[in-house]
Amino acid sequence: MLKLLQQKGVAREELLYFSASINPLGLPVSVKQALTASLPLLSDYPEIDAASLRRTLADHHQLPVDMVLPANGSTSLIYLLPRVLRPQRALLVGPCFSEYRPALEQQNCLIDEYLLRAEDDFRFDPQQLLERMHPQTELVWLANPGNPSGRGIDPQQLVQLAGSLAPKLLVVDEAFVDFCPQLSLVSQLEKLPNLLLLRSMTKFYAIPGLRVGYLLASSEFVARLSSLFEPWALSTPAILAACACLNDESYRHQSLQLIPQLRADFVLALQNLGLQVYPSVANYLLLRLPDGWPNAEQLVAALFEKNILLRSCSSFSGLGSSFIRLAVRSAPENTRLLELLAKKIG
Repeated sequence: MLKLLQQKGVAREELLYFSASINPLGLPVSVKQALTASLPLLSDYPEIDAASLRRTLADHHQLPVDMVLPANGSTSLIYLLPRVLRPQRALLVGPCFSEYRPALEQQNCLIDEYLLRAEDDFRFDPQQLLERMHPQTELVWLANPGNPSGRGIDPQQLVQLAGSLAPKLLVVDEAFVDFCPQLSLVSQLEKLPNLLLLRSMTKFYAIPGLRVGYLLASSEFVARLSSLFEPWALSTPAILAACACLNDESYRHQSLQLIPQLRADFVLALQNLGLQVYPSVANYLLLRLPDGWPNAEQLVAALFEKNILLRSCSSFSGLGSSFIRLAVRSAPENTRLLELLAKKIG
């Protein structure tokens, strides 16, 4: 972000940031208070293993402490998993987050892909996945809700999939599941030893600059991963801020009340402009641009000139230059973007 602000030569508040799917409510007050409280502690080393956050996460999810591994953002765990588990062959459910593939490739893992189709609104079919899976596949990796589609998968489908896969592993990235908590598989973890969940706190609690994520899995997997995890991975401000987030029930409730309404209003307005909007339960929307509009790259470039940042999805497998992803922002910010889109960027 700093590099971008320097490139544009504008203040942070002048940018409308639709390319990053961060809670439009912004930083919780409780987090600001926790960060202030952390300042006198900056001259001391942080907890070597983020033990207080680990206990708070375990209490929050009603899990044993030895099933929780906090980390410096979920991306660090995305790279840690292949490094520790060393799968020889993996199946990715796409289109998906761009870091899964390089994380696996760095460990010389062969990668197959099961692509969900725009024509089917990115509907997930576990039977199709099983039919297309290579016999030597050791690990299946997917996100719920999907990124960039925003589509949710019925948790029962994933429970059945994990059972069918065993002892092969199922990794589910729940980075955005706080926006749709009914989809989470946390309650199934103790029944499914081959299930590993990745979670991020940066999106829902609007703290991407602090880098806080965590893994939930069986005590066996957490112990294996912990053995190769670097010490002091989380700073004291990050630990205290994350604990504050988990204890902020008011912020969580407000977010779950506001964002679905903002999303519904945004979807309707975008559809009224002739844009195809795919089903989403997250705080972002995948759009298909109609014929006669600028393509994704042209649209991103045109809006960049007006200090609005969008995410082209042309680099995602199975998508192309007619797809963009938009974060669901505040009502005034959404309206500003809609006004520009209505003019097709003037």
